[in-house]
Amino acid sequence: MGKYRFNKDQLNFVAEKRGVKWWTGRALKYFVMSLLLAVLYYAIFSLFVSTEEERALERETALMQQEYDKMLQRSEVLENTITGLQQRDREIYRSIFNAEPPVFYASGGYDMFEGIDTTRMESIVEDSKLRLAVLERGAERVDASIEAINDNLGELGKGTTAIPSIVPLRNFSINQSGASVGKKVNPFYKSVTMHTGMDLLAATGAEVLAAADGVVEKATRKGKKDGNSITINHRNGYVTKYNNLGNILVRQGQKVSQGTVIGRVGMSGMSFAPHLHYEVWYNGEAMDPMNYFFASLSPQMFREMAIVVANTGQSLD
Repeated sequence: MGKYRFNKDQLNFVAEKRGVKWWTGRALKYFVMSLLLAVLYYAIFSLFVSTEEERALERETALMQQEYDKMLQRSEVLENTITGLQQRDREIYRSIFNAEPPVFYASGGYDMFEGIDTTRMESIVEDSKLRLAVLERGAERVDASIEAINDNLGELGKGTTAIPSIVPLRNFSINQSGASVGKKVNPFYKSVTMHTGMDLLAATGAEVLAAADGVVEKATRKGKKDGNSITINHRNGYVTKYNNLGNILVRQGQKVSQGTVIGRVGMSGMSFAPHLHYEVWYNGEAMDPMNYFFASLSPQMFREMAIVVANTGQSLD
């Protein structure tokens, strides 16, 4: 049935003619409505219906979230562990050095690298090169002196056995070096005291050798501080002492030659760990034993030992 409209001029209803414009508008209206319905259906489908791919992505996301939560938990455990280790490290430092440990990066502390970003890199490199050159020249002079000593001792032959010129342990390595002569932290009193010898680390039972020809002046057992100890008089102003021994294998008045086994390593007396406390005295003055190892150490080993000794601040007795 067609559409009618009232004609005011004729005062009656007349049939309305539908042209191209009317049909075009009507088609456009249906198209727009269909498009809106399609969008609505897609939105409803997307919200309430999941595809297999979406479900797979959701499962993967859930697994990743679980892994992320586990990593967070592990991170917290690691942070707590690191904090605990730092606290224990500070407590150990306090117990050994009887002082507060330095803080390099904490707020309000000091920073050893403060201001380095304002320094030109070229300046740092140049300064480092100059310092390295000075150290190398010093090392060369030390090498030359040690080489000369070795050459002279080689010419003297038997003369090398008259002074304490060897390390009093067999198969000695640099990592066995401990604190030498000077002010060191005592492991028992936790205070700085004068250390008159050198600590040589070794396993319990390792053989201890006479550093030079001489006569056993003392063979003391169970001393309160030095434990089992041996004193050898080399009768040329030199006296060597071997403290904190496990066993004594010589007697007072016995003649010994350089390299003779006189005892074994232990930790008698006030000893913090198995080691040999070795002293060299010349005319009543305590010498640095490290300077008397030239018959056992190469210049390279001597330099390495000097570095280890310089960075050892605590004695073992």
